[in-house]
Amino acid sequence: MSTLTDVWLDPEPELAAKPEGQPKPKTATVTSGAVKFKTPTASPTAGLRGEQFYDSAAKCFWIQDSRGAWMQLSCQSMTRHLDRAGFSSGRPRDGGNSPADDQLCEIQLEHGVDYAGPLAGFQSGYIEQRGTRILVTTSPSLVKPAKGEWPVLGKLLENLFAGGDGIDQRSFVFGWLKVAITALHDGEHRPGQVLCLAGPAGCGKSMLQNLITPMFGGRSAKPYRYMSGKTQFNLDLFGAEHLMIEDEVPSADMRARREFGTRIKELVVNETQSAHGKHKNALSLSPFWRVSLSTNDEPENLMVLPPLDDSIADKVMLLKAHRQPTPMPTGTDEERRKYRETLLHELPAFVHFLIHEWSIPAELRSERYGVRELHHPDLTDAIQGLSDETHLLRLVDHVLLGDDFATRWTGTADELERKLRESPAGHEAGRLLYWRNAIGTLLGRLAKRQPLRVRSCRTRLDRQWEVVREGIKFSIAEKE
Repeated sequence: MSTLTDVWLDPEPELAAKPEGQPKPKTATVTSGAVKFKTPTASPTAGLRGEQFYDSAAKCFWIQDSRGAWMQLSCQSMTRHLDRAGFSSGRPRDGGNSPADDQLCEIQLEHGVDYAGPLAGFQSGYIEQRGTRILVTTSPSLVKPAKGEWPVLGKLLENLFAGGDGIDQRSFVFGWLKVAITALHDGEHRPGQVLCLAGPAGCGKSMLQNLITPMFGGRSAKPYRYMSGKTQFNLDLFGAEHLMIEDEVPSADMRARREFGTRIKELVVNETQSAHGKHKNALSLSPFWRVSLSTNDEPENLMVLPPLDDSIADKVMLLKAHRQPTPMPTGTDEERRKYRETLLHELPAFVHFLIHEWSIPAELRSERYGVRELHHPDLTDAIQGLSDETHLLRLVDHVLLGDDFATRWTGTADELERKLRESPAGHEAGRLLYWRNAIGTLLGRLAKRQPLRVRSCRTRLDRQWEVVREGIKFSIAEKE
């Protein structure tokens, strides 16, 4: 995705003389692929601070207060402000609109917006995205980089991701953070994987998530209800750069897990997202999002994650979090408060390190995401054990390859499905094979991931599958 470029901030000469106390008007145009940013060239109403806009969806007006913050006004309140600015609300004796009414109409016709509210990744002001007129009402508060030391935060990251199993995951964490923080500071739209942290309770994974929020602008939202299909409304997510999932109740239903995987792909890859609020029409917006997820590493908790199939594997950073002693005492409320304040105090130095001092190693770079994904093997094995294809292999072992049965089975996918459905485990097989061609898809995944036990070969008439008991060698039949 292209970097925001071509920025101009030039005053309009003919508008140079402004009422005292009002900011000098500027124009700005920024392009990033299909995203267009443009600030109006002049205030529509002299005598009021900054610009005024009409929100056609909420049927209200927006103006800036004395601090420059955007405030929402009803038509009646807006009329009072116009009256105060010199636009009388009194109707002329000969009929017609009052000057305030004329000005309200002017704002509605010339300065209407389709959406007004916060938009992740964007500073406060007026923008256009693919023809949608947007008033961004708040800005992220990005951490200002400052050269310095970050020993406590460094020890926390070491404890979490270099925990004695021979796999140092810190470079992947640094790379994921660097890409996101740099993009936010540069005003660039760039996709990034979902950061999944799995580890024992109390190891510090939630603490890290709560530090990511200020690094990304200080705003977070909870997306799991939307991502798991429990609600279709997601407008609250568009005001937060950090979408944070913490210890959600996992679902054993594979359909729910796959729905979650589909949402991951949408949030990671798609620049344009559908924003849908309750009792509101949906519209397309382009927020800057990063998703982090933390969960305990027991198998039942890992079921919150979708199966890591080929369509989603590169969109997930799956890291194992280790439990080590905290870098500072945390036995009392005061000690915990001091620990958190110390970590927050070190963030400017850490952000400076990521942006200006540390580079992503060449072997870890990704053209699409900046840094490539990592799947910790312990977690991959655990998730694989929860997959549909592993469940299918267990069923085949139980029904066809048990101690009292053959050591191998050969036939078509349809024949295998029929045998499973007609067996005493038929109800379980029916729950597993609930979608069209499920059996063929799952056998194909097993052939990739368990090549010593499952393989296929094509005859003149059809595709044959061979499944052998664990520890048994394949026959000499030619492998496809």
